[in-house]
Amino acid sequence: MRKRIADPDRDPDLLLAYRDGDPVAFQALVEHYQARMVQFFYRLCWDRDRAEDLCQELFLKLMQARRRYRPEGKLSTYVYRVATNLWIDHYRSQRPHRRLFSLDQTTLDAPVLEPVGHEQAPWMSAVEDEEKAQLRRAMESLTAPHRIVFELAVYQERPYAEIGQLLGIPVGTVKSRMHNAVSALKVLLAQSGDSTDADQGRKTAGER
Repeated sequence: MRKRIADPDRDPDLLLAYRDGDPVAFQALVEHYQARMVQFFYRLCWDRDRAEDLCQELFLKLMQARRRYRPEGKLSTYVYRVATNLWIDHYRSQRPHRRLFSLDQTTLDAPVLEPVGHEQAPWMSAVEDEEKAQLRRAMESLTAPHRIVFELAVYQERPYAEIGQLLGIPVGTVKSRMHNAVSALKVLLAQSGDSTDADQGRKTAGER
């Protein structure tokens, strides 16, 4: 019979169990969260080595904080709170001298865009290598506040209310940043697609 893997969102709190003396509980927690937390950090910094280092630092922080850990809500919410604060601290440490953007600015070189509706998200169909590369370049253009909201909402599937708690902002602000991030990504992906089509056209013309 296949052994069931513990799910920290449904099973007894693994961090609490580790705090109370279960030596294998923390390893189970690491196995459950490691892959998705590496991806969480990777899509924020686009550096695999740094993402893995941040993930290790996350688990170290969780281990060190176990004695003062008091469960309030789901374990996953606590893990994402620690991870989000870790990323914000890391990002600020990389840019200590100046702010590159306003919190209300969506991209590093574009104004805030109007919110959009609930049409199919363009990133969900990014299955080919070139489409993934275009999506990555577009996401890199988002400012940090919008990128982390997008990451938490889309890839980590955290509800808006939880994202607001994690970031210490109202739910309305979460929705606004998410809508503007989607708008900006649609524009950036369309521009990238136009550029790719133009390059392909020039290449085809040159082969004639």
